[in-house]
Amino acid sequence: MTAATLKFSNPIIKDQIEILFESNEKLVFRTVVKPSGGQAGVHYHTKITEEFKIISGELMVNLNGKKLTLKSGDHYEIKPFDRHQFLNESKNDVVFEVMVSPSMDLKRGLQVIYGLATEEKVYKNGLPKNLLSAAIAIQMMDAYVPNISLSIQKIGIGVLAFLGKKTALQKKLISKYC
Repeated sequence: MTAATLKFSNPIIKDQIEILFESNEKLVFRTVVKPSGGQAGVHYHTKITEEFKIISGELMVNLNGKKLTLKSGDHYEIKPFDRHQFLNESKNDVVFEVMVSPSMDLKRGLQVIYGLATEEKVYKNGLPKNLLSAAIAIQMMDAYVPNISLSIQKIGIGVLAFLGKKTALQKKLISKYC
């Protein structure tokens, strides 16, 4: 299934995503990150592989404690459990395509986070101020932080996301932002 031109942006991290292709197996999107934009912190996924192709500009990647600079034409793969963060430290936009496999529920998780960011309902680090909303989006994106035990994160996020589902918050977030 190919998505009709779907774009959404996040003013906190200064980026815009355009969905190029979506199926159960993979999600492909183009990202434009403005200068001094990018993810607030290092994270990892347990099931998702991300393949990056730089279209233009330079993308700085913190990967497993090392800094890499990817330039136009470069390809890079982020595997499950790779700790990573993407930043634009240049003075120009960076444009890159990302292929995520499996796609899981990443697109809707991003849409929820970006929608909340657009409405200024997130902290400076980009995480939603509402704890249940944060847990729902984080679970959809299979995203975790490296400094807290994965099992503790999965339990905490799982319980909070469950409460968000039981109170119909997840349904409201998806209806509003997806």
